[in-house]
Amino acid sequence: MAASDRTQALAVTPRAVLLGLLLLPLNAVWLIQIEYVRYSDTPTIPQLFFHCVAALLLLSLANRALGRWRPAWALARGELLVVYAMLVIASNIAGHDQLQILYTAIAYIHARATPENNWANLIHPHLKNRVVVTDPEALSNLLRGHTSLYQHGHLAAWLPALTVWAVVALVVAGTMYCLASLLRRQWDHERLSYPLAEVPLAASDPGGELLRSPTFFAGAVLAAGMQFLNLAHQIWPGVPGINLGVTNLTFSEAPWRFMGTLPICFYPFAFGLSFLLPTDLVFSCWFFFALTRCERMLAGVAGFTDWDGFPYVNQQSAGAFIGFGLFTIWAARAHLGETLRQACGRAPADDRGEPLRYRWAWIGLVLGGLFLVSFTVLLGMRVWVALLYWALLLAIVLAVARVRAEVGLPSIELYQRGADDIMRRAAGTLAYKPPELITMTLLFWLNRTQRNYNLQHQLHGLRLLHRVGGDLRRFSLVVLLATVGGIVTGFWAMLHVSYDIGLEGGRFTGPAVWAFGLDPWQIVARLLTVPVKASRGALGANVFGAAVCGLLVVLRTRFVWWPFHPAGWVVGNSFALQRLWVPLTLTWGIKSMILRYGGLRAYRRTVPFFLGLVIGEFGAGFVRTLIDLAWQLYLPANSGIGGL
Repeated sequence: MAASDRTQALAVTPRAVLLGLLLLPLNAVWLIQIEYVRYSDTPTIPQLFFHCVAALLLLSLANRALGRWRPAWALARGELLVVYAMLVIASNIAGHDQLQILYTAIAYIHARATPENNWANLIHPHLKNRVVVTDPEALSNLLRGHTSLYQHGHLAAWLPALTVWAVVALVVAGTMYCLASLLRRQWDHERLSYPLAEVPLAASDPGGELLRSPTFFAGAVLAAGMQFLNLAHQIWPGVPGINLGVTNLTFSEAPWRFMGTLPICFYPFAFGLSFLLPTDLVFSCWFFFALTRCERMLAGVAGFTDWDGFPYVNQQSAGAFIGFGLFTIWAARAHLGETLRQACGRAPADDRGEPLRYRWAWIGLVLGGLFLVSFTVLLGMRVWVALLYWALLLAIVLAVARVRAEVGLPSIELYQRGADDIMRRAAGTLAYKPPELITMTLLFWLNRTQRNYNLQHQLHGLRLLHRVGGDLRRFSLVVLLATVGGIVTGFWAMLHVSYDIGLEGGRFTGPAVWAFGLDPWQIVARLLTVPVKASRGALGANVFGAAVCGLLVVLRTRFVWWPFHPAGWVVGNSFALQRLWVPLTLTWGIKSMILRYGGLRAYRRTVPFFLGLVIGEFGAGFVRTLIDLAWQLYLPANSGIGGL
């Protein structure tokens, strides 16, 4: 057997898959306790999940010790990355931006319907009972707590709705994986660098050279030390702490107050990850962030002080996401056309080594799309509304995945400005029937932040396996098992923990009740009561944002010297970049000076320090959560890594 074949055989193995599956229930319970119930940290908000990196590091260290004692039992690097990828895929599905939203929303529409909010008349008649939970006793016990999921009637009340949504979530993930299979080779051809992949690759280094590096050790100790110092400050307030989290600067005088709140943060891992990003892309990001702040300030001076009105900065950002998604399809048009010809048998098949055969990828993409359109039509959407909704969402998903692969920002966000908001503003709410507005609300878990979709994490996993020579086709089974496992263990952990603690009990300190349970239904109830007219300004801003993105693509393609990347325009006004502009700007300056005066050699000698900042803070952050759980501390989120 050739060396490359042995490497592939040691990536997707039964023992690696079994280890990943065994970790999924523990991961789900930890995630729900820390992120959903306590909100003492938010591991699935950033693009790189700190608990998964910490778990990979711990597995790598334990594996090295095992290798010294029983070399034949030790896992290969590819196997470790398979376990890591399973944890990431499952965590993303069960995390803050997907099933946690859905789970709360389908409970609260009946649990908190009152005569005052009139949901029973405005919303309930347009809902299919099988997609929400209606049992009064099961819902009352869920809010109150101090009971058990396994009490008679509880699981039966949830099973119909959870089954429907589990299938929908699986189809969404499967459709995106088919898309990932079609795009992977094209993005490798375009040399997208996947900067964030360097962190798990470093944590799983089989030789351990990085971990023994003095510069890495210095960065790790510095970052971990600050985390543990803040933990000590939370437990014993007399111990001084360091404010690393997000602090909002406000201005009371014109013209600065028109910029709005100016968040700043000093997370060590944000500096570390920013150092891995290409300098030209980082420059574009903070430049367009500054441009949007100036845009708001000038508009305020001119008398336009409505934050959601002219110059419609949020809508420009949404249009930029749509434009970047369309650019992604346009850039891959030749490759996609060739894969379609191969799938139809009009060209020789050239899909060996790809995650899925092109024929099956296209079949899965088409059937998945048809299923999702049909599902929303059954819920009450007209066909054209469903097609438009899913087309806009697809463009946003592609944009987010492309930004993750090309730029590698620590976090991406387009808060409540997704496909549903674009459609409502463009045509007005009276253009849509009540069941259509309510169906968009049921899909709030796909529209709330536009931050963590399945696609970018699937592509991230494929990149890692490709880097270590893993068999991508066998990895498809891993993705399927992790997806199913993430859905099942995620729903189970939420129910198991919620019935014990109670969503409105004193121990539930997270924002899910108002953010996931009440907010989406209050929004749609308000829209049904007081319709919103079409906004030509908002639609024009969407078009303008997409057009500027297209112009930047053309300029970037035709002129090598052009300094502004379209991805910077896409994320320039995102909530995530607003909180990351300080680490990005400072690190851009440091990295630029190192490359200018020290060259590539100095840069390579500096990289371990910044990787140490990331892995050190991630490891300390994970230990912090374990202490929180063991001692029942209920630590505040701003004392951890969360907040991005």
